[in-house]
Amino acid sequence: MEENGAPKKKAEKKAGGGKKGKGKSPVVDALSPEGMTKEQLDEHIGRIREELDREREERNYFQLERDKIHTFWEITRRQLDEKKAELRNKDREMEEAEERHQVEIKVYKQKVKHLLYEHQNNLTELKAEGTVSMKLAQKDHRSQEMELRKDMRTLKVDLKEQELANEMVVKNLRLKQQEDTTRLRNDFERQVKGQFWD
Repeated sequence: MEENGAPKKKAEKKAGGGKKGKGKSPVVDALSPEGMTKEQLDEHIGRIREELDREREERNYFQLERDKIHTFWEITRRQLDEKKAELRNKDREMEEAEERHQVEIKVYKQKVKHLLYEHQNNLTELKAEGTVSMKLAQKDHRSQEMELRKDMRTLKVDLKEQELANEMVVKNLRLKQQEDTTRLRNDFERQVKGQFWD
């Protein structure tokens, strides 16, 4: 019994390529490599080469997918930076408009004051005109401010939507890649088990 067991263990170790933890030798057509004919060994080698080619193709595919995701991420990051720059520009425009408005009001008040001192006789008329002009200026400023605020809100919403959409796309791509990897791993394991047990 021991004599028969020893060569069998050697054969298993040799056929398994020295892998530990695998108690079984690879079997093709119910034969171990030592019991195969030259034709069977050639056929077995051919199948192993095909498997190696498939694995290389899959590796190349996943490298391409990784590169696509990286490129997409770079484009998205660049677009996000552009949107942030637009938002900063709108903020700056609004601040500048506010400053201009304050300067305009200050200048206008000075003019009104000067005119009040200079034209005492036309005081009532000038007051009315000044009030109307100030209201128009304020109305115009409010209109500009509302337009800028509206643009800013729209930009913020667009930016948020784009960020969410990009996150979803990246998440979906990662999930798909994980699913593909799991499926390929399962297929490969089934193929390997099939080769061992056929």
